[in-house]
Amino acid sequence: MALQLAREQGITLRGSAEIVAEFFSFGINSILYQRGIYPSETFTRVQKYGLTLLITTDLELIKYLNNVVEQLKDWLYKCSVQKLVVVISNIESGEVLERWQFDIECDKTAKDD
Repeated sequence: MALQLAREQGITLRGSAEIVAEFFSFGINSILYQRGIYPSETFTRVQKYGLTLLITTDLELIKYLNNVVEQLKDWLYKCSVQKLVVVISNIESGEVLERWQFDIECDKTAKDD
C-alpha cells in the first residue's frame, strides 16, 4: 500500500537514491567549505531546497565528487551501503582531525518496477 502510494506521488527508489546522493554532495561541499579544506573563493552560491548552498568550482574536485556521488547512487539503489564516512586528516601525519559518519538505512523490500 505505501509503495503504491509512493508510486502515485512520483517517488521511486531510483528517484530517492538520486535525492539522497545529491544531499550528500551538498553536505560534503559544505564540510569542505566550512572547514577551510579548499579556499572560500573556489566555492559559489546556488539556490536549492529554498536554501543558499555553496558548491565548489574546482574542476578536479568536481570530477572527484561526481565520481563519488555516482557510485553512491548505485549503492543506494542496490541497498548495498550502510554508511558514508567523510574523514579529514592531516596530510603529513595521517592523524584524523574530524570524522563525519552518515548512517544509511535502506528498505530492501522496496523496488522500482
